[in-house]
Amino acid sequence: MLRPAVLALLTAVLAVAQPNKPAFDVASIRPSPPGEGGRDWGPPSTEATPGNLVIRNTRLADSIRWAYNVQTYQLVGPAWMNDARFDILAKAASPAPESELRLMLQTLLADRFKLALHQETRDMPVLLLTVNKNGHKLQETTTEGSPPFKTGKMNLTGAGASIAQMTEFLSRELRTPILDQTGLTGKYNYFLDIGSFVSDEIRRNMPRDGPPLEGPGIISQAMQEQLGLKLNSAKAPIAVLVIDRIEKEPTEN
Repeated sequence: MLRPAVLALLTAVLAVAQPNKPAFDVASIRPSPPGEGGRDWGPPSTEATPGNLVIRNTRLADSIRWAYNVQTYQLVGPAWMNDARFDILAKAASPAPESELRLMLQTLLADRFKLALHQETRDMPVLLLTVNKNGHKLQETTTEGSPPFKTGKMNLTGAGASIAQMTEFLSRELRTPILDQTGLTGKYNYFLDIGSFVSDEIRRNMPRDGPPLEGPGIISQAMQEQLGLKLNSAKAPIAVLVIDRIEKEPTEN
């Protein structure tokens, strides 16, 4: 079950060792203006179009994660990376897909922040996604919607979505690896709404910089009742990136 995540991370790490990695033609990195706030829970504010990358008011740690396409729990480094925010504006010499923009950002971070890292495997808490003993309630389909997977306020909608799309999103939001052990390989329609499982007290005390402590339990209860799936706590080896060196301030533009 770990194979897709491990292969993706190994691909990113192998890219570090390539001598002629792609690079942006022009790039600017500046500290984000104070007082702009910014989202502390979820993916960074990143706009990637062919040949252009715009990252605004985003934690340096999140920019690194985007560059290497890893989750929050897969990056190990100094705590200050979660406080330092930067605006990154970069343009390639010619149109380039998002996968190449990620490699270009790796090059930029290594050049401007002197970023150096390595990959290793660590045992850590995980959530195992399985099917209830009475079977799942997902509707299998061969038709994919546009988009096939979308999020709302405390809900998820699958319209020909894979289980991988669901687990990737929940892993990021819960900041915990979710390993798919359902054996479900098709595309599915479903609607998961956790709103009714979140009490007023939990809403009042919900932290700004991460999921509530009750998050896994709430989502597990909703999934069991609505989707016929469940989450169980366990431990498993997970591939992570460990930062060996990084400067607090980038070199001049």
